[in-house]
Amino acid sequence: NRRKMNLRAIIIDDEPNGINALAVMLEKYTSGVKIVASTSNPEEGIALIEEYKPDVVFLDVNMPQMSGFDLLEKLYYQDFKLVFTTAFPEYAIKAIKKKAQDYLLKPIGIEELKSCVNNIFREISKSKEMTHHHSHLVELSVKDGIIFIKHQDIIRLEASGSYTVFYLENNIKHIASKNLKHYEPLLEGSNFFRCHPSHVINLQKVVKMVLKDGLFAQMS
Repeated sequence: NRRKMNLRAIIIDDEPNGINALAVMLEKYTSGVKIVASTSNPEEGIALIEEYKPDVVFLDVNMPQMSGFDLLEKLYYQDFKLVFTTAFPEYAIKAIKKKAQDYLLKPIGIEELKSCVNNIFREISKSKEMTHHHSHLVELSVKDGIIFIKHQDIIRLEASGSYTVFYLENNIKHIASKNLKHYEPLLEGSNFFRCHPSHVINLQKVVKMVLKDGLFAQMS
């Protein structure tokens, strides 16, 4: 539901006027998009994306210190809808190859922006439906795509700051770009238990409960 969904957005553009114009248009002509941060400095933009982990990033292509394409290469967190903004149409093909959700040509038109925001909501709703249908799968975004992990393959999850480490069967480990609180509800109704602020364990993978200086779970 659009009313319940509020997309958190970051705008990165080397021209403050560009940031202000887009912010005003989003406020005036669209609903459900909240700008949580903006900057005209690409390096700061990287830090803001890693800190806020937004749903949407509006990214200028042409910036003197670092292009939008170069900025993307430096990011660890990439689980957001990417919208390129630029005055130069020749970048469109490259933007598509970077899996951009949309490509807005400056000066940005009202109808193009409305259409862009509507498409983002549609894509996110579709993704949520997929997650619902795969309720016994956990969806993790990795650098080259999305992987789906079966509940029965998870031994435990461990919080690592704003990230989560998944420990799986066969000594497989994945670092996910969201915190433990994000994944815990996705495991509800199965055999998972939060035994510690930083740990969620799969009760089916507990080999032994050790009573020594407290209670410890020995995992498979």
